[in-house]
Amino acid sequence: MNKIAAGRRVAVRIRKRFAPPLPRPMKLPTAAVFLFAFLLAAQVYARRAPDITVAPAGWGLASAGEVRAVFVSAAGEIWKFCSDTKLGGISVFHRDDHPQTEWERGAGGRIVIGIAARDRHCAQMAFQFAHEFCHALVAHSNDWRRKWREEGKPNHWLEESLCETASLFTLRAMARSWQTSAPDREWASYAPEFAKYAQERMAASSRVGAFAPWFRRNEAAMRRNPSMEEKNVVVAARLLPIFEEDPRGWEAVTFMNLGEHDRRMPLSRFLAEWHRNCPPRLREFVARVALALDVRL
Repeated sequence: MNKIAAGRRVAVRIRKRFAPPLPRPMKLPTAAVFLFAFLLAAQVYARRAPDITVAPAGWGLASAGEVRAVFVSAAGEIWKFCSDTKLGGISVFHRDDHPQTEWERGAGGRIVIGIAARDRHCAQMAFQFAHEFCHALVAHSNDWRRKWREEGKPNHWLEESLCETASLFTLRAMARSWQTSAPDREWASYAPEFAKYAQERMAASSRVGAFAPWFRRNEAAMRRNPSMEEKNVVVAARLLPIFEEDPRGWEAVTFMNLGEHDRRMPLSRFLAEWHRNCPPRLREFVARVALALDVRL
């Protein structure tokens, strides 16, 4: 998250080592057909795959290539629903303290993200990167220079909660997709760990009772401190079903923070501005998010 740690430090260890797939021999005609299909699919994927580079050092037992494969897979679970979004390249490095997406661009205009997970703690890596990728969509997509990207946003807790939602959404999606299309076929057995990590993360949210009275009691505190993870996850659990029912809503987050820079802006006005700044096809989705927060637009 921006300037604040994201995700628990508890690491879920991968039970199988990352290993490159072994090539299988094939007959020439089959190989030709496979190659054509592969190149065609690669062209389509290249147009949509996020441009992610990973620093070579700092990842412990995992190689930079293995780490990048996890990050690309995690980002892809959201990015595939953002067909009209423009996003710059992303440079990822390891940092020892906490994950963070920088407000300003780095060398070559690239988005800079630091991730604290290392070794082969794959679920933790995916969780942290999905959270930061959501911050990148909010702060650095499309006409990013127009966005309010510095500290002091009174409804920044909602962005943090949406980024927590992105992490949960991504882990649950990877639990399904890795069963059949993991970056390496040896990693497929790890798929259930993603769902387990997400479930452990959401466990506390089920103990707060009815959302509306909880939210009324806690909104003021979240406005003062937007990165209280135990509160963000409650909001995220509330919003997750909306995104899983209509994942095209991930493109709506790219239209946040385009409104007035008012440090006292109430949630209702913030949501109304977000709704207005979205293209018509995404406004109903934002209205559903608002309704989940007991705001009618």
